[in-house]
Amino acid sequence: MISKKRNSPFLDFKKTFIQLDQKVKDALKSLNYSRSRLCIVVDKKNSFKGVLNDGDIRRALLKGKTLETKITQIYNKRPYILKENFNKKVVLKKLKLKKIDQAPIISRNKVIGIFNIDKSIFQHLKIPVVIMSGGLGSRLKPITSKIPKALVPIKKIPMLSIVIDNVKKYGFINFTLTTFYKSKLIKTYFKNGKNLDVSIDYVRENKPLGTAGSLSLLKKKIRQKNFLLTNCDVISEINYRSLLDFHIKNKADLTIAVKKYISKNNFGEIITKGIRVSNILEKPKNDIIINSGIYVLKTKCINFLKYGEHKDMDELIMLLIKKKKKVIAFPFYENWFDLGTKDQLKIFKNYSN
Repeated sequence: MISKKRNSPFLDFKKTFIQLDQKVKDALKSLNYSRSRLCIVVDKKNSFKGVLNDGDIRRALLKGKTLETKITQIYNKRPYILKENFNKKVVLKKLKLKKIDQAPIISRNKVIGIFNIDKSIFQHLKIPVVIMSGGLGSRLKPITSKIPKALVPIKKIPMLSIVIDNVKKYGFINFTLTTFYKSKLIKTYFKNGKNLDVSIDYVRENKPLGTAGSLSLLKKKIRQKNFLLTNCDVISEINYRSLLDFHIKNKADLTIAVKKYISKNNFGEIITKGIRVSNILEKPKNDIIINSGIYVLKTKCINFLKYGEHKDMDELIMLLIKKKKKVIAFPFYENWFDLGTKDQLKIFKNYSN
């Protein structure tokens, strides 16, 4: 009998079931409800048909699919499966080679369990997280006239504390804060991170170095092969562990977390052929893919930056592309807020109430 004890590698698989006629939005609800990264696709008789994981959904959204898309268009019909009496040691080796952390257990075309090695909870704890915290916060003035952006309160909690807590949930405990504007206030508040159950160290810019330039100050300080990078004003429910796993699995030099955004045009768009009007689109909406300000980089990417030189992130991205480095996109569907403006700050405060 399959054990479901707390420390067992076997998940409560029935929570992951999703029917063939359901949609992507239903799969997302299932993923959140089951706290797994895997949906088991079954027919009306609960016979096994395939799997759908968060990676499948992210890739589908990036290709233009929507939350209303039927899962039949995107699920994996031939996943790696286990038979009832599998050899645990052999399977663990195979799953690690295939870089898979979960697999359904099938007997007579019925799902009898899900085996989960939960590899990343142990593997990635040492990966450092760099949070850009040195900005002037000009768009948030007068709030930032006396305090740095990182300490702007949301329900009496500094926004940077919320960012750290969201990342920490996925096992990351080593943080480096790059600072400039009112850096002493940030260091005085967060100290070594003990109050947040993390480790925090600091790198201070002597002058503003842009959104990427401060990374040059980290040369020879990051010993891991990869590191996570984000900003103190970017708050998201993104699965940071999935982002890191995606980066490593695809052997990327830089992975950019991207999100679909609906751009609204407040004007009617006129379609013409020569001087003849052929159509009019009243306040059209365009789907665009935006940069969320969340990244994973190979540490060696820092070598493309000159020490202490001003550089913005878009410049670094284009430089890596020109150097033929592997730059990839990680689409995510979770909530995301850029709190760099008063309007966005107000929206998030209302959202979090």
